[in-house]
Amino acid sequence: MAISSPLEAFLNGSERVFWGYLLVSAIIALVWYVRQGNTLSWVQLKRYWWSLDARLDYRYFLVNWLIKTLLILPVLLSGQTVALWTLSTLNVVADPLFLPWYYRDIVLLYTLSLFVLEDLSRYALHRWMHSNPWLWKIHQVHHSAEALNPLTFYRLHPLENILFALRHAVVAGIVTGVFIFCFGARVNLYTVLGGNLFIVSLFAFTGNLRHSHIRLGYGRWLERVLISPAQHQVHHQRRHMRYNFGSALAIWDGLFGTLKVSREAPDDRSFGLGDDKRRHFDSVRKLLMQPFFSIYSSIRRTLK
Repeated sequence: MAISSPLEAFLNGSERVFWGYLLVSAIIALVWYVRQGNTLSWVQLKRYWWSLDARLDYRYFLVNWLIKTLLILPVLLSGQTVALWTLSTLNVVADPLFLPWYYRDIVLLYTLSLFVLEDLSRYALHRWMHSNPWLWKIHQVHHSAEALNPLTFYRLHPLENILFALRHAVVAGIVTGVFIFCFGARVNLYTVLGGNLFIVSLFAFTGNLRHSHIRLGYGRWLERVLISPAQHQVHHQRRHMRYNFGSALAIWDGLFGTLKVSREAPDDRSFGLGDDKRRHFDSVRKLLMQPFFSIYSSIRRTLK
């Protein structure tokens, strides 16, 4: 469902920047910062929250919301459409199963299946955005930030938003169609604050620290299961962008050889794409247009 105002993202429990998640993340960040022996001042806070990158993220968040609401959401394929197509296809080859499971077991399995398959598909698409030269020109928008803050999560090009929205529609639609085929209409989702139970439980309260300078690690063992804020910050370091593509679960990175625990990477804060590319992504207009310029230049070089 489209949000009617960009401010509603802060009131919606299914959004990363829901005020409750931000508050808990702020408390965790403050405790972490003090335990490091640091002192917090107004000057430091102002320098962080009013940096050039932060101000760009604030403006881009509003513009991207407008593009998403007016141009992208009205024409996107919906999960409901995919679910109906999946169910129709399955009905052609076999009769519905209507398995007599307990309702609570169906809901739990549906919630878990959505979480795991959504997470796997996010890993796959994220990794593809890095490995495909055309998609990388689009994904560079996100990696152009040299100072990370929670709204950096929304520094995505509209084309990337479309790809991830289509991914969600396909995965959620197929899973829903299969479950209706197997169990009938007894399909529901366990939610907390409007979000999938497992997503909220595992990383919603620290998710905003991923795009921050609070290097919160989970320890060597747990970081092989869950992606910590520190691991995602490692992913944003220029020399380590080929690691830690996972969203919530680290098991996909472990299975496919792209895992790096935070202790294996220095905390050098080398975020961004480097000085030679900084000027290409220093305004809202450039964040929107630079991928098209880069793709056009590549096509011209190919045709010569």
